[in-house]
Amino acid sequence: MTTACAKRPKTSSASQEVANKNPSFVPPASRCSWSGMLKLGAINVPVKGYSAAVTQRDSPLHLVHAGCGSRIQQPRKCPKHGEVLSEQIVKAFEFAPDDDIVLSDDELNELKPNDDQVIHIKHLLPARRVDVSLVSGRTLNLIPAHAAATDAYQLVVAALARADEWGIGRVAMSERQQLVGLRVADQRLVLHVLHWPAQWRACPAFEAPKPPVLADVERLSTSLASLRLPFVWSDFQDEFDKKLTDLVSRKLAARQRRKPAVVVKDEPTKSTPRRTTTPRSGRAA
Repeated sequence: MTTACAKRPKTSSASQEVANKNPSFVPPASRCSWSGMLKLGAINVPVKGYSAAVTQRDSPLHLVHAGCGSRIQQPRKCPKHGEVLSEQIVKAFEFAPDDDIVLSDDELNELKPNDDQVIHIKHLLPARRVDVSLVSGRTLNLIPAHAAATDAYQLVVAALARADEWGIGRVAMSERQQLVGLRVADQRLVLHVLHWPAQWRACPAFEAPKPPVLADVERLSTSLASLRLPFVWSDFQDEFDKKLTDLVSRKLAARQRRKPAVVVKDEPTKSTPRRTTTPRSGRAA
């Protein structure tokens, strides 16, 4: 059972809370990017997922030939036959050097998980045991899919919040099976896509430092008082786009100054030659 995505809300509960504390910072709401069922024990909740953050966009810069200005092209080429068309390209697994196993689209489709659009929560874990470094980057705010799902949704929220637990499970997204963590934040459900255990890396071993003197700790803590002033998220902005715009504007202005001035000269007025009257021969003056 799945539900269609409804119209996007004006703001989420989290966004509204931030807006109340800091009216100058109101993040835009995202669009519904996933809908399906949340399965937790014997309870099933129809939910809709809204991205909690957007990924960083691609760089606006591109490659050109220095001195020429033409954009660099990257055609797909075969070392034996030159450039090839997209429909002539297939995927293969390198079994050994110079030995590729070609895989058809049908064979690759068999590897895709059965997308039943269900978040299967398989285990509950105390929140203190969840390392935030496991979060891979994609996060969805989950809300009830419709009014009839509100009671079941609130029941799940209350149960996880009371025990301060995360739900760990799986869901099919982007044609891959994903490891996910479900938690409660501001009375709403949040779903994090997690790194698989095979992707985890341990911190290198290092000699444990000696505990510092308590007086030094208190002295440092006191010196950090200015960093504990009221916090405003909107104070942190990515300044790359603004700096890039300023740089391009300066270079455009410099280019304009280097252009030679175009002087428009008035064309000389062509004078009409004076006509003289010459008496025709054989006639009396």
